[in-house]
Amino acid sequence: MPRLAALLVLLLGTAAPAQPSPASRERQERRISLPDSAAEPVPELYVAAGALTVLAFDAPLDRASVELEGRERFRLVDVGERILALEPAADLGPGERLGLRVRYSDGARPVQAVFVLVTHPSEFDARIQVFRRAQSIPALQAELAAVRAELAALRARGDTSSPAALALAGLLDDKGVSATRIESPLKKETQSALSVEGGVSLRATAWAVVSMKVKNYGKTPWPPTEARLTSSTAGVRVPVLGVRMKQPQIGPGEVGTVVVETEKPDWPVGTLFRLELVDATGARPLLVPRVAL
Repeated sequence: MPRLAALLVLLLGTAAPAQPSPASRERQERRISLPDSAAEPVPELYVAAGALTVLAFDAPLDRASVELEGRERFRLVDVGERILALEPAADLGPGERLGLRVRYSDGARPVQAVFVLVTHPSEFDARIQVFRRAQSIPALQAELAAVRAELAALRARGDTSSPAALALAGLLDDKGVSATRIESPLKKETQSALSVEGGVSLRATAWAVVSMKVKNYGKTPWPPTEARLTSSTAGVRVPVLGVRMKQPQIGPGEVGTVVVETEKPDWPVGTLFRLELVDATGARPLLVPRVAL
């Protein structure tokens, strides 16, 4: 019994602390071109315990030449002709960096690829395409494919948001769209360092939106995440479908357009509302006291 108790104490004392699971981290795929000179920074790879990171190279590897610092700390290190798979047994500590060197087998330059392995708190690399030269044919083909995919997404987005698409979706009818201008307040918002520079409210039979230009006079970015639209007379809150912007946030000194979309309007045209925009912290609210919708 004393030996058993001592063994339990030893096991409990050396148990590894709980670590974030791969599911709690964002999975990402990237393309990396090797640096052209030693003066450029070494590429970083994000590895995580319980997650497989696969590097796909555009040239054959010398499988026997792989050098991995702290290799005994990895559950899996598998080298193929053009593939290298890694899985650490535990996350690397804060600020910890492990070196990885891979040599090519064809004798062309550069003869090797060097990386630094780190653990990121919120993301990990699931698949990385490694290109020997930034202007290699595979790299250019991959970049062209990415550009084509982005253009296709933009084209699809334009098709779904065009006036014709709105009509086909039943969002436009013979009653048309009514618009009301939102005037800038007489004085600038002081508490949150935000100001409305003007805007317009738009209303149709099936939808209503409020579009405003907001200037950030503060020293930190402002990302509005929630909108509250309340009737000025009855005090009834209107359901808001979402808050949208072209950019993720409005930086210091910048002006951004914020659009608030509501459900189908069932109130009289020209009803006055009180609009409040808040960020995720709630520390910097922006109040627009009069919005006619």
